[in-house]
Amino acid sequence: MCFKTSLKTQMELKRELMMLSANKHGFTSSETIRYSQELDHLMNVYRRVIQSGKKCSCPKVSSVN
Repeated sequence: MCFKTSLKTQMELKRELMMLSANKHGFTSSETIRYSQELDHLMNVYRRVIQSGKKCSCPKVSSVN
């Protein structure tokens, strides 16, 4: 799995955790805020990777039938 794909997956999971926490504990709970900050960090890293213009070097997957 390439780095960009991994970051996207991590962002999706962190967002889900944040929303679950917000629904259970409220939007201003320390847990929800922590998840929000972690998501912000992942989004900033992703933005820097995208802006760097580096291509994703995902290994080619060959299908075997």
